[in-house]
Amino acid sequence: MSQLFKYKAVDRYGKTQTGVIEADDDSLAKKDLDLKDLIPIDVKSFVETKGLLGRFIKPSIDLELLASFSTKLNTLTKAGIPIIKALSIIESEQENEEFGKVLLKIRQHIEGGMTLSQSMEQFPHYFDSLFVSTIRAGETSGQMEAILERLNHLIEREIKTKETVKSAVRYPSYVFLTIIVAISVVVTVVVPKFADFYASSKAELPLPTKLILSLSNFVTSYWYLVLVVAVGAVFAFLKFRDSDYGSRVLDRIKLEAPIFGSIFVKMALSRFCYLLGTLLRSGLPMVEALRLVASAAGNSLISRVLEKMSDNVVGGGDPVAPMRESKYFMPMVIQMFTIGMESGRLDDLLYDVATHYDTVVENESKKLTTRIEPVLTFFIGGMVLILALAIFLPMWNMMKVLKN
Repeated sequence: MSQLFKYKAVDRYGKTQTGVIEADDDSLAKKDLDLKDLIPIDVKSFVETKGLLGRFIKPSIDLELLASFSTKLNTLTKAGIPIIKALSIIESEQENEEFGKVLLKIRQHIEGGMTLSQSMEQFPHYFDSLFVSTIRAGETSGQMEAILERLNHLIEREIKTKETVKSAVRYPSYVFLTIIVAISVVVTVVVPKFADFYASSKAELPLPTKLILSLSNFVTSYWYLVLVVAVGAVFAFLKFRDSDYGSRVLDRIKLEAPIFGSIFVKMALSRFCYLLGTLLRSGLPMVEALRLVASAAGNSLISRVLEKMSDNVVGGGDPVAPMRESKYFMPMVIQMFTIGMESGRLDDLLYDVATHYDTVVENESKKLTTRIEPVLTFFIGGMVLILALAIFLPMWNMMKVLKN
């Protein structure tokens, strides 16, 4: 697993440079520095200073910031403005102070002899490996303007995909949150008020009432313990999610969940097709493109299939075989991939498949509310019934006792 290393090195002009580089271990970090014409002086594991939450939550790439940057850089380079001057212009109007400092350092690195991709590689929290490799492909092929154009479309698509995911889970999330809040209010506020009234009665309390009263007494008496357990559960989940085993389990649940699973599978396939098509069209070799897409697939199960495909290409095997063995790759993707490799039009066909699945995901997301409404209605009705019986059954019992 890759990690960050803080380095101090000397460039070919004798100037000392410092920065952060991502590699699997310190020896590979030194090799990467050698490839960049830097003589490493000191390379050590870099652990960022973070708050308590930062130790558990990984920072994600700010896609909105990246989209704004790539759009401006594309516009300026199309106008014939050199990279260094373009970076200076973007830096001067940058509202994000930290990102402005990053752009300044990138410009200084380029002035010191680095390429744009090499300098961006020093800041993995702003520029991921996919972005950097695509820029490197543009530098190698001399098609920087076309590459930036594709990156703009890629980032815009990633933003749209995230919005699709949010819209898909927003409604059920709000419903479940509302239910939790309602139950909490009933257990901690409403039920205790009835408790004294029930205590004065000699009538036998029904089972639902006994359970709710026991839960209410526990929560109100040991609220601090409940809070500690809840916070601990959140942090334990975050650690589990970030572990290799945990990510595999959660990714499998995501792809195989009822109702939602089909949408997430199609989104993952669409992302794979679009990313691979973009990288191949940018001039990257199949092996490197597959490995990059594997690292950016967003799902560990899909990533493992792509890694096997890359290994098969290196070993001279059939790259399509791992897709056939996986239950997540649909026949349409496999067929179009095979035809694309045979015809030499793989990038075009991958774009077509991605566009198709984008349309399917959009339509299924719109129908999602209708599909989950019966489940939510049943769940909400069940919770309301239990609470109503727990509160009002004793009253009916007492009324019968009084009549008798």
